[in-house]
Amino acid sequence: MRMLRNIIKIVQLSAYLSLMFIFRILLDFKVKGTDNLKKAGDSFILAVNHVSYLDPISVCLAMPFRFKYFPLFYMAYDYFYDILFFYRFLGAVPAHQGKDLEFSGRQLITLLSRGERAVIFPEGGINKGITVKRRPRRGISYVAAKSDKLILPLKIESNLDGSVNVLGGKVIDLLTQKHWVKIVFGEPFKIEDTIGKIPESLKELRLASENILRRIETTS
Repeated sequence: MRMLRNIIKIVQLSAYLSLMFIFRILLDFKVKGTDNLKKAGDSFILAVNHVSYLDPISVCLAMPFRFKYFPLFYMAYDYFYDILFFYRFLGAVPAHQGKDLEFSGRQLITLLSRGERAVIFPEGGINKGITVKRRPRRGISYVAAKSDKLILPLKIESNLDGSVNVLGGKVIDLLTQKHWVKIVFGEPFKIEDTIGKIPESLKELRLASENILRRIETTS
C-alpha cells in the first residue's frame, strides 16, 4: 500500500505543472478561499460538487503545489475504476455502489486514519442540469462520522457542459478562454455541525449529506 501511495503521489505531482499550464492557456481558471484550506490541516475530506469530467483535475490543481497536500484519494465510479486500470495509480478508490456503507467507506476511512486526504462528490455523479438535481449520497456523512475528520467544502462553478470534455469545444473558444472554471474553498466543519450530532441512522446520514451539499452550494 505504501508503494502504491508513493506512485500516486509522484504521478499527481509530476502531472501538476503541465496540467496547470494547459488549464491556464485553455481556461479562465481561478481559485479562491485557500485560507480555509489552511484551517483544515493536513488530513481532511474534500466535499465537492460535480459539474464536469474535468472536476478531479480541477480539484487537484486547486491545491497548492506542496507535498503535504498530496496524494489525493478520490472516490470513483466503479465502472471507470474497473475498465481503466490506470485509475488506481491516479488516486481513485472504488465506490462499491450497491454495497453497505461500512464496506463502501472502509478504504477511505483507513486512508484518512493514516493522515491522507479524501475527495468525495456527494452527488455521486455529474449534475447535468438545474431542474433535475442528484440527491446526495449517505457515504460522505458515514466516512466523516467514522473518521472524525474535518469536511472542507469545495465549490466548482463552470460553463463546461457536464457531459463534454473541454477539448471537444471549438478551437476559437479554447484560444479565447471562453471556457471558465472557478473554484472556491469554504469554511471547514465537523460532521456534527450538520444536524447537531454525529449521524447514526440512515435518515440522519441522509440529512447530514443534504446539509453538506447545501454548504457546498452556498460557498462563495
